[in-house]
Amino acid sequence: MVPFRSLIRMSAFWRKEILTIARQPRLIFALVLGPFLILLLFGIGLRIEPRAMRTLFVAPENSPTAAEIQKFATSLGPQLVFTGITSDLEAAKRRLQRNEVDVVVVAPNNPSQTIENSQQAVFTLYHREIDPTEINYVELFGQVYIGEVNRRVLGTEIHQVQTHAGKYQETIRLAHGEATALRQAMQSGNASGAKQNRQNLDRNINSLVTDLAGAVLFGIPTTGNSNNPSGDTLESTMARIQQNNSSLQASDSASANASDIEKVTQIENDLAKLSTQIDQLKKVDPTVAVSPFRSEVKSVSVELNPADFFAPSALALVLQHLALTFAALSIVQEQRMGTMELFRVSPLSTVETLLGKYLSFLFFIAIIGALLSLLIVFGLQVPMLGSWTNYAIVVVLLVFTALGLGFVISLVSQTDSQAIQYAMLTLLASVFFSGAFLSLETLIMPVRLFSWLLPATYGINLLQDVMLRGNAPNIVLIAVLAGIGLLLYFIAWRLLYQKMATR
Repeated sequence: MVPFRSLIRMSAFWRKEILTIARQPRLIFALVLGPFLILLLFGIGLRIEPRAMRTLFVAPENSPTAAEIQKFATSLGPQLVFTGITSDLEAAKRRLQRNEVDVVVVAPNNPSQTIENSQQAVFTLYHREIDPTEINYVELFGQVYIGEVNRRVLGTEIHQVQTHAGKYQETIRLAHGEATALRQAMQSGNASGAKQNRQNLDRNINSLVTDLAGAVLFGIPTTGNSNNPSGDTLESTMARIQQNNSSLQASDSASANASDIEKVTQIENDLAKLSTQIDQLKKVDPTVAVSPFRSEVKSVSVELNPADFFAPSALALVLQHLALTFAALSIVQEQRMGTMELFRVSPLSTVETLLGKYLSFLFFIAIIGALLSLLIVFGLQVPMLGSWTNYAIVVVLLVFTALGLGFVISLVSQTDSQAIQYAMLTLLASVFFSGAFLSLETLIMPVRLFSWLLPATYGINLLQDVMLRGNAPNIVLIAVLAGIGLLLYFIAWRLLYQKMATR
């Protein structure tokens, strides 16, 4: 009979608490639909496409650089909105300050000479952003588009090599013939013939260096072919030819030795390899040559839009805020209305009082959670890939833990306004630190530890796993969430026991 009486006394809270809430429809709307609609609107309105940047270039008027910018800038990509070229940097900065453009790009002066001096030509980007995320985006924007410029320049050089391949091959043929003749003259001891062949070889190699200057400068690759197992480039092959030829010129032509003959033989081999490399390069699409690799992204889960992704987060935040607010206002209102005095003289125990309130709010919020879940899954078509049983377990544990936090807040608050302020602070902390909108990986470790003190952090991770990945709930997160809920229940029970024992 004692357990039965205890159950009756606890059930008395059901009707009391539900009627109290039902008499405040505006409160229900504000606490339930208000945050949900705000968070849902955020998810629907979130822009996932990279931001287009209105870009103004600064380059000397009528310069080759300005002509190249005019040629390439309008076709680099949709995120670069070309707004023109000016030679006045200060005027461009003023336009940037007036928000007429998003980025001012200052082109380098005389980039060809800078590159020939083995230095990178620098494009300087000016912006007016103050948001660290937007600043990082501007930096990434610059890296992506400068990378595209590099690829196009390299592609142009490859195309030039392909266009003039016949001329290059003729020069290589003449140089190879002179190298063969030089080797034979050196082997036979024909000093005068060797001298003439060497002069002709020098002339042909110098001509070849001049012809391939652009290609060699940008290090056009010819790797990935069975005929080129060493992975040499035009640049490395030409460098060996020049080195061996210069070393050969420094020797005494009248006293040819085995080392000289070996160097000439190496020049012959490298010229033959250079001819093969150019033949290979003629067959390669310039776009493929400069960008031999590309990426494709495929998901092992379903494709999600922003509303789908943020729906579990919105639901977890709403359920936490709802449970926490109702619980936070519960006991402080009992104190304000004087019903706490009735509890003290009634046969109600502290456990029965607290469990009665837990069960009342859990039942009421479970109904609201079920309605919101149906709206999310069947109304908004958010995927539910996992088990509804696992989903229900996560929701119940989240609400249970949030109720415990709410009761602790209610028991340490002196007035309704204090309780509401604490509840709003918890909601604010949850929005920023629970991973609702920013991944927890973006937080440093001490702050991330604080995140795991919030029930919503567990709720968001577990609901995303169940709904969007179809996984069973992480047993560690379930255990920790349940442990936090039990700890909060014990703290709330202890605080309520002290209040009810006070005479």
